[in-house]
Amino acid sequence: MEPKWRNVIVIVVVVIVVLAGVGFYLARSTTSSSGTSCGTPLKSTNPLIIDQAEIPDSLDPAVTFSTPGWAAVQQVYQGLVNYNGSSSTNFSGVLAKNWSVSYNPSTGFDSYTFHLRSGVKFSNGDPYNAFVEWYSLYRDLVMQQASQFILEQNFYSTNFTPGNPLSYYSNNTTTAAANVTLTQDLNSWNFLNPTSPEIAQMELPNQSFQVINNLTIQLNLGYGYLATNYTYLLASISAPNSYAVDPAWVDAHGGIVDAQPNSYMSTHTLGTGQYVLSNYNGLAGGGYTLTPSANYWGVAAAAQEPWNNMIQPAQSAVQIVFQSSQAVTINDLTTGAAAEASFAYIGPSTVSQLQGNPCVVVQPLSTVYGATSGSWWIYLDQNVFPFTNLSVREAIAHAINYQQIIQQAFGGYASQWVGPVPPSYPYYNPQNLSPYAYDPTLAQQEIQNSPCANGACKSLKINYAYITPGTDWADTAQFIAADLAAINLTINPVGITLDQLYQEQTIDPSTGVCTSQESTNGGPFFMGQEFYTSDYISPDDWTQNDAYSFGSANMCMSQYANATMDTLVYQAAAESNPTNLTNDYTQMTSMMYNNYTDIWLVVPTSFAVYSSWVHGVIQNPMASAEPYAMLFNTQYAN
Repeated sequence: MEPKWRNVIVIVVVVIVVLAGVGFYLARSTTSSSGTSCGTPLKSTNPLIIDQAEIPDSLDPAVTFSTPGWAAVQQVYQGLVNYNGSSSTNFSGVLAKNWSVSYNPSTGFDSYTFHLRSGVKFSNGDPYNAFVEWYSLYRDLVMQQASQFILEQNFYSTNFTPGNPLSYYSNNTTTAAANVTLTQDLNSWNFLNPTSPEIAQMELPNQSFQVINNLTIQLNLGYGYLATNYTYLLASISAPNSYAVDPAWVDAHGGIVDAQPNSYMSTHTLGTGQYVLSNYNGLAGGGYTLTPSANYWGVAAAAQEPWNNMIQPAQSAVQIVFQSSQAVTINDLTTGAAAEASFAYIGPSTVSQLQGNPCVVVQPLSTVYGATSGSWWIYLDQNVFPFTNLSVREAIAHAINYQQIIQQAFGGYASQWVGPVPPSYPYYNPQNLSPYAYDPTLAQQEIQNSPCANGACKSLKINYAYITPGTDWADTAQFIAADLAAINLTINPVGITLDQLYQEQTIDPSTGVCTSQESTNGGPFFMGQEFYTSDYISPDDWTQNDAYSFGSANMCMSQYANATMDTLVYQAAAESNPTNLTNDYTQMTSMMYNNYTDIWLVVPTSFAVYSSWVHGVIQNPMASAEPYAMLFNTQYAN
């Protein structure tokens, strides 16, 4: 597999959440049904003003791989399906009205056949159809950007040779040549009105995306790096890189270049969704405007499917303001200058401050929100002394006072967990293993059974990396330092930024070794704070990163490498039988739990923060907007 690198801001306690939507339900404030008790009205109800801490990396759905980027893209573009209601496993049609799954004898795997809605148009009036969908999906693959792996798990470029189709494991030279041809076709065909020979090419079997007719497209599994069926396909194609783009518009603004982004589309958008995005200014203090689309196709369909929140027309315009000052954002919320806020970080004291204000709803969300946004652990590099010793790792696990961290560093807004799958996800901790317990006696016993007995390791300088800003993780690091001093291990807490953590996860191209093993950013860091956030809700999205030998959150950190684990990770990703899945994830959880590979730490609580004048907030544990809502379309204020 290819590593899933992150550039997403995901920091406690109110967090920015990664990716497309799961689990809708209407938010409820603590005010009475007759209205808010706030005496300060919003300064603007249409547009709704949203303070947002981070700036998008790109507005191209095939390129963006950050929370603020996904938050913008999903207001404008749409995909085949998205999550239904409060469920994290059921889906509703968006551009597809329905679909079916069947065994495909020509591939030996399953195929998903999507029947598209008729009358769908882009905001400029251009039609959407199966040919456009074919174009959009293959465009994502040939552009080869950061989020490409989401599709490439299951799909691969076509070479129009049904008898010898390409897959992820095809010869690189053949693949490169096919991508050149595919890029030329994508740039030259008229997908709004293709010729008969072009349609015949798109209808060929044994390719990842196969047009059946102008309103039907079939997605054939098995060509990607999983090389098998995939249980969480609908979740994966709910991500923005599967969203439809207008081929004619793309052609008019630079087209497709193999393995390169489109600079125009990084700051401009045109989709089938509820909003038109304008006035984009990607600098601090800038922002963008979301105006309800006058040509939105979904008005009639929404009336027929009132339960389908994903297709409802927009009720209010929205103005996003890139506001990096938390103090200004808090003031905007309490004075009515902002209707909602997306924080990069907000600590317990600020939560308590806002909770007492009748003009602001501060709602703790269920565990799945925090788990999706970021579940955190302490990594111990198993290739470096003293972490090569099992008793040392176990001693560390039992020397940490987890409840002190939860209560004093997080104000009670966090909970322990057992990895590698986060809480509230399918197949989380099937054995119901207890989180690691604070047990000073056991910790002393284990350290005495190790090479570090009798203070032998006390003089070692162990740098411990923790994330800034905020006091939560700094306090946590100090608590851990005091806890480990009790077993004669000395750690040196070093604060690093989130971007620096991502750097630590990579291999230094100049040396060929992990940056975490070098002096960069104050290292080497053979111990430190680590986390993962989800691209969509599925257990394998985590295990491919925190358990797999070459996972982005494991390879340069714990460096846990186990061939049995690697087999289980991909076996489970392709499995659909619940009994087998339970067995697979039970074994994975037990292996890491008893190896003390990672010291599973906490899942911080996520909060929804918005004005008590705002209504129609539909919350979603995989959303990227406020950061708790998938779309702005159902929101309004009085």
